[in-house]
Formats: sequence, C-alpha cells, structure tokens
Amino acid sequence: MWLWIPLRSLWRNRRRTLLSLAIIAFGTGISLFVLAFLDNARTQIRDVSVAEYGNLQVASPLLFDDTAEGYEYLLTPDHVATVADLLGKEPSYVASTAQLEFPGLVASGERTQVVRVRAIEPENGLLDFSNYVLEGRGLLGDDLAAVLVGRSLADRLSLETGDALTATLTTVDGAYNASPMIIEGVYRFSSEQVESQVLLVPLRFGQLLLNTDGVDRLIVGLDRIEATDAAADRIAAGLADAGLPLEVRTWEELSPIYQQLSAYFDLLFGFLSLAISVLVFFIILQVLTLAFLERTREIGTLRALGTTRGEVFRLFFSESAWLAVLGSVVGILAGILLSLGFNALGVEWLPPGTVEPAVLATRIGAPTVLLPFLVSLVATLLSALYPALQAARLRVVDALRVE
Repeated sequence: MWLWIPLRSLWRNRRRTLLSLAIIAFGTGISLFVLAFLDNARTQIRDVSVAEYGNLQVASPLLFDDTAEGYEYLLTPDHVATVADLLGKEPSYVASTAQLEFPGLVASGERTQVVRVRAIEPENGLLDFSNYVLEGRGLLGDDLAAVLVGRSLADRLSLETGDALTATLTTVDGAYNASPMIIEGVYRFSSEQVESQVLLVPLRFGQLLLNTDGVDRLIVGLDRIEATDAAADRIAAGLADAGLPLEVRTWEELSPIYQQLSAYFDLLFGFLSLAISVLVFFIILQVLTLAFLERTREIGTLRALGTTRGEVFRLFFSESAWLAVLGSVVGILAGILLSLGFNALGVEWLPPGTVEPAVLATRIGAPTVLLPFLVSLVATLLSALYPALQAARLRVVDALRVE
C-alpha cells in the first residue's frame, strides 16, 4: 500500500508530475549520452595505444626514464632469454617481440630527414606492421637492407616503393655508420608522428647498423587488455626474483596521451554530472515544495486520522522516489535511443595528431547506464528530503487552518 498510494498521488497533478519526470529524464539522458561518447573515445585511444606499445614492455629503467647517456640500457641475449622464460609461465601471455630503436638521418637525393629507426622482428605477429602496409609488402624474415617508411614521410620526401634511402647514424661505440636501404613498403598508422618519423627495418639489420647484439626492449602481447596490470605485477616479481635490473611498464604508463585525455574525460564528466545534479536538485526541490504546500490541509487531515510523522514523511518521500525512478528510467531509455541514433549517423572527424579520420560514436555498457541513473536518483531523492521533512513536522492544528 505504501508503494502504490504515492504513485496514485502523483497523477493528481499530471502536469507537474510530467514536468518533473521530463527534467529528471533530460538530465539522465544527456549524462548517459556524454558518458557513452567519452567511453567510446577512451576505448579508441586505448586500442591505438595497445597497437603502438603492446600490452606491456620490459626494459631497463634507464630507457624508460630517458636517463642513459649512451646505450647502456641495451638488453643482452642472456637478459632476453631469461625474460622469455618468465613470459612462458605467464597464463595470459600470447606473444612477444624484441625491438631496437635509435636516431638517424636518412637522405634521398638532396632531401634529408631526422628519423627514429625502429628495428623489429619481421613476421613476429605482434607489432610487425604488416597489417598497416599500404603499398609494397611488409618485412620478411630473410630481409636485410630493407625498410618500411610511413606515408607522411614518403609524401614529404617523394618516396615510392623500390626507391633507395641512405641512413647515417652513430654506433654504440661512437663511430659513424652509413648504409643504403631499399624501400619495400609504405605503411600507414593512426599517429602522424609515427608515420613521419619512424623507419622500420629488420632487427638483425638494425643490430648490424648499430654494431650490437642487444635490444632495447621486449614487447609483450596478452590475450586481453584487462589482464595487463595483473600480468605486469607477476612479471615484475619474476624479474626481481631473477635479479634482473629491469622494469615492466604497461601500455597505460607508456602512453602519455591516454593518461592526459583519460584524466580530462573524467574531469569533464564529473563537471557535467555536478552541473546536472545541481540543476535537477533545485528544480525538483522547488516543484516538490510547491506541491507539498498545496497539500497542507491534506497533511493535517492525515495527521488527524492518526497518521504518524514518520508515516507522513515516508508517504511524501515515496512519491519523490517514484519520480526519481521513473524519470531516471525514461532518461536512460532516451539516452540509449539518442546514442544509437548518433551512431547511425556515422559522423567522422580528424583527431589531433592523426592522419586517418575516426568515426564519432558512443559506447553503451553497464557502467554507462548505471552511473547516470544513480546520479539522477540521488539528486532527486536529496531534493525531496527538505519538503518531506517539513511536511512531516507540520502541527495538525496549523495544517487544518490553512485555506
């Protein structure tokens, strides 16, 4: 009875009730839409970061902190073998690959460009860039003086597949080295910085250029992104037990863009939730206060019939609870429909620092639905506390005197 009587009471003034429901639903729907949009953007940035860095990387802290003066951060073959044994014991482990990256200067005719030469294991199945090749082919296991160039760099230097490049660099011993390379393919990537600055060569060729048998990092792929933190802790513990002075960094730690944008998204949604909560709180507070004032004689009659103050409070608070639940549910449904409609439009934009347009979309999940629902529910219930308490505190005689 205490559930259905408040619900029936709401419909005595349908206009006010519909207005209250519309306000709550509007705030809930907008919150859900914005949160779904930010969640999708966060997921896209996460996927790009994992594609660039792997799930996690193992390397010397000198490399991660950029405190090395030379190449003392390089991992020896013994280090690589020990880490490989540890990775084989990791339940979420899928694949790993070694990389060696160093600065260099490339020349094609009279054009030159400072680049980062990234020596990778061809056909490693993790980060071999074969699925990003636009023209030509990817690197093969028996390649030596072969190179993949980014689309932006190829456009800047007017390069094509089959052209020759000359790379000049400094070896680990401090000597100068230069070697010609043949462009076997042109790749595209989501980051313009990578496309314009990174050359990809086979690992053994990069080691030959640098005059070393070491690598600077091991990149690890896992079966799912959610397993990254737990796997990083287990691998770090294994490295400590083995006495290796190496560190494990996750994709999130290696991607400053993700950290900055994720913090910005959290701040943006927090501000939006606060603004909508304040808006809903004061509007519903005003509506409910007027509604309870109009029913002062009704409250006096209920009290005269023996209804306690607690029962009066519960009656009016229950009406507000019905408003909160119904309005939030309607808002959730409206937000989902708005999100699906927005996704159907297929709107594209070019994010800063990228060369490929991305589709603006929303991503709806359990947290996306639950959080706006709870925010609107709590804001509405808080706005009902003061009017319900005032109604419960009315003296019977004073309430019956009101015209």
